Amino acid sequence: MVQPIGYDKKRAEEILNKYDIDLLIASTPVNVFYTTGLPVLHVAPNPILYVLSNQYPNLALIKRNGKVSALVWSLYDSIEEFSWVSPSEVFRIGSLEAAVNTLLKKVEEWDMGGKKTIGLESYMPRYQSEALRNKFPDANFIDADGAFLDMRLIKSSEEIRRIKKSTEVAEKAIQNCMNATELNVLDTELLKVARRTIVDEGAWGWDHLTMNIGPSDPEAPGLGIPATPNDIVRFDIGAVWEGYISDVSRGVVIGEVPKKAREAMEIMIQLQEFCVDKIKPGVKAQTVSKEAYTYLKSLSKRGFYLITGHSIGLECEEAHLFSPMGGMDIPFEENMVLDIEVWLNVRGQGLVGVEDCYKITNTGCEPLSSLEKNIMVK
Repeated sequence: MVQPIGYDKKRAEEILNKYDIDLLIASTPVNVFYTTGLPVLHVAPNPILYVLSNQYPNLALIKRNGKVSALVWSLYDSIEEFSWVSPSEVFRIGSLEAAVNTLLKKVEEWDMGGKKTIGLESYMPRYQSEALRNKFPDANFIDADGAFLDMRLIKSSEEIRRIKKSTEVAEKAIQNCMNATELNVLDTELLKVARRTIVDEGAWGWDHLTMNIGPSDPEAPGLGIPATPNDIVRFDIGAVWEGYISDVSRGVVIGEVPKKAREAMEIMIQLQEFCVDKIKPGVKAQTVSKEAYTYLKSLSKRGFYLITGHSIGLECEEAHLFSPMGGMDIPFEENMVLDIEVWLNVRGQGLVGVEDCYKITNTGCEPLSSLEKNIMVK
């Protein structure tokens, strides 16, 4: 039987006690993967469990002592190759009705349907949550997203290894894209370079392939836009290595970097390094955010800017620790992994900045990224 990747039974027990949860149910692919190891993600080598989840839903049921049970498609015959869940705790289902009935049966058998607290994900399908609420009206159902997040924020050494490898693949893809950038090359061709590199490097796939040429929309690349002189071609790529994601951004220009963009990039690199220097175990995320904005204002008082630090792992943005969209008022802890991205809007070029992955050590913030931060000039 395989060993857990990041899931820790003892830590799970502590968190369920913290939230006073008797039974925690994972229903989204990332949390089912995290708690069972089953290849239910959309980027799995064969994502058949994900594809068929609309007919044969995958669920993980975690008791207060951290013990995990799983519901999985009846025809999937390789559970022990991927999962650490005991075979006696794997329940096979062959239809939506069977999944619901099995779920309700187990909750009843385990005496969880009375005045017990059951934690559900906010993204749990309605037909599942309503079935539970209708069957067990005396149970206390709570939103348990926070419990899952608490488990996943602190990474195991294996999770960190996978994120680092994912980062290396993303950086290789970015470097190959920058090397392939020349006048009039189309964004469609550069995206092919990124995809080919990620596959050739042995990754499961890509989480995102964001890119822009000058002022083009970075969220909608692949429209046949050509590279033009003195326009920054920016690549923002996340690879997926054995389920775990990276997030790195770099830029290249043919000709010369426009003056305002060069100045903006210099400021953003200083700002990112300021954040890195401030992040240490015990320091609160919101403290770093406030100090970073104060520092930025000492460097520049113009433009629209973004300062974000988000936890990264099974999702690119597991949670925003600090960002303009909000954040978490929690202290940093050793073995958290986060992406720090800083951007300044430059007219004619869009957002100019940099982003990298870091792990928090017992003394500070250690980079997982290694690419040169300055805009590459060709």
